[in-house]
Amino acid sequence: MKFNRLFEPLCLGTLKLANRVVMPPMTTNYAKDGFVTDRMLDFYTERARGGAGLIFVEDGIVEAPRGRHTSNDLLIGDDKYTPGLRQLAQAIKAQGAKAAIQLSHAGRAAGRLRHGQLLLTNGQMPVAPSPVASPTAGSVVPKELTTDEIEEIEDKFAEAAWRAKEVGFDVIGLHCAHGYLIEQFLSPLSNKRQDTYGGDPERRYRFLSEVIRKIKQKLGDDFPLMCRISGEELVEGGLTIEDARQNSQRLAASGVHGVSVSVGGHPPKCYLGMPVAVSPMRSPRGVLVHLAAAVKDVLSIPVMTSNRIITPELAEQILEQGKADLIGIARGLIADPEWPRKAQEGRQDEIRHCISCEHCFLVLQGLPLACTVNPLAGREQELKITQADKAKTVFIAGGGPAGLEAARVAALRGHKVRLYEKDTLGGQLNIASMPPGKNEMALFVDYEREQLKRLGVQIEYRELNQEMVSQQKPDAVIVATGAHPKRPEIPGINNGNVLSAWQVLKEDIPKGKAVVIGGRQIGAETAEFLATRGKEVTIVEASNEISRDNIHMPFTHSFLLLSLEHLGVNMLTETTVEKITRSGVIVKHKGQRLTIPADTVVLALGAESDRTLANQLAKLDIKLHIVGDCAGVGKMKKAIKEGFRAGLTL
Repeated sequence: MKFNRLFEPLCLGTLKLANRVVMPPMTTNYAKDGFVTDRMLDFYTERARGGAGLIFVEDGIVEAPRGRHTSNDLLIGDDKYTPGLRQLAQAIKAQGAKAAIQLSHAGRAAGRLRHGQLLLTNGQMPVAPSPVASPTAGSVVPKELTTDEIEEIEDKFAEAAWRAKEVGFDVIGLHCAHGYLIEQFLSPLSNKRQDTYGGDPERRYRFLSEVIRKIKQKLGDDFPLMCRISGEELVEGGLTIEDARQNSQRLAASGVHGVSVSVGGHPPKCYLGMPVAVSPMRSPRGVLVHLAAAVKDVLSIPVMTSNRIITPELAEQILEQGKADLIGIARGLIADPEWPRKAQEGRQDEIRHCISCEHCFLVLQGLPLACTVNPLAGREQELKITQADKAKTVFIAGGGPAGLEAARVAALRGHKVRLYEKDTLGGQLNIASMPPGKNEMALFVDYEREQLKRLGVQIEYRELNQEMVSQQKPDAVIVATGAHPKRPEIPGINNGNVLSAWQVLKEDIPKGKAVVIGGRQIGAETAEFLATRGKEVTIVEASNEISRDNIHMPFTHSFLLLSLEHLGVNMLTETTVEKITRSGVIVKHKGQRLTIPADTVVLALGAESDRTLANQLAKLDIKLHIVGDCAGVGKMKKAIKEGFRAGLTL
């Protein structure tokens, strides 16, 4: 399929973009003390090399520390940051892309208490249009800005824009979304002022209008300016799509050259189907397109949409239907920097797609940006794949995520790879993709399968054993034999009515009522899987929270719990199992003994490494690598990372 619209040039004001693919701004936490680092340069250079028409780097904070988003923001509020920013802009442009930076100030969003302290602002009180705290838990009431202070911040935006232009950025963006300062002025929920900066929509727009006016005074009317807005705020009484349409018209009248439409960033309460700013895999693809389309209806300047536009086919369809002019590919370019180039060259089946797992969302915990499916993200130089000095014969036992990635990387390095899998390629991912909203995990297996085919990896659907290794004497063996479900010593565990979560997710659907023992992620998802099939389900969890192991993936976690509640799943926390009977489970719930009737009991108590082959091969004189769950049970990211590193070190 040709993507004629996607790779059609577009003008953003006077600036001509080579195509419609834009990398929107995303926090990376790669900065150090506000300065550009080599790690940041490598990350953005790789994305620019991949063929996107426009690369937005992360938010440039115009005032520190009061305006910070995270602990490792990129700062632009002082001339001392300009040498690194100049390197960054030039590195992007050297690869043929246009370079952009989005300017931002967190306002009240910087006022989150951590360990009882305002760490982001170094103890300073955050500021906002009105003394109304952010709905995010742990937020303090901000200091209300005076008129003089507002004008000072407007000036800081204009000064930052001047620095950005001087160092070589082609486009300036303004962050007017996600609950940060500009949106705080726009929203009636956070702006309670009754002066010239609040009281009605026109006056609430004044702060943004003045920022734009002052930027244009310094940069001229023609310098490309783009604003990112929320299509809706996702809070009762907040900004609506009609507000977004009206504010977009105001932006066009103010001389802005393009509008990017997102959605409220940190809603205090979620509901099923909510279109959030970093949508998890259970959200529909293109979940925010309808908001961009509604804004585009009232504008003649370009409009960008983004969020879960997974494939170039979907991107092309959005453009053809006239719902947007630009396509933002954010997480997709973390997963595969060459997404645009592969699509343009007709190699879309080679794209390593984002699975929307939200692991990259851990930047909000202060961690550096990382990707589940792409271990190279943020480590482009450290983990660069190079040709091996000598080609080796490599046997790999296990075709799960660790084994697949090890085979791919080893083959890329020129080794002769033979992969042994006794069942189906994908390993536990075939199980993990079965619960509702988890089907995107299969994208990684599809990618790996296609890559191994292209690289000529020999796949044998049988089990590798010690005798085969002893006889054929490969140069190295990578053992990625995964894990098996835990079966702790619970009275009655060997009854005929007991299944593992893995068995259930392989479509071994039990009859009647079910009790799921274990309420971490796999237990909760197995319960949801059963409940969607009409089963009456109870989860029994020893800790005080269901699915606590994915709590740092906020929307994945919230939507899972909401779904369980919606489906009527009974969730018992702080509950331990004493015995499994043929008619149910005897538990102790907060000191009280209960009997829960059940026709089937499902064990979801984690997994144990399968090291049988690894232990056998350890006795041989062979170069041995142990990766994935075989080396220690963990998440998908760990398995892929270990497989990658094993393939790289051969």
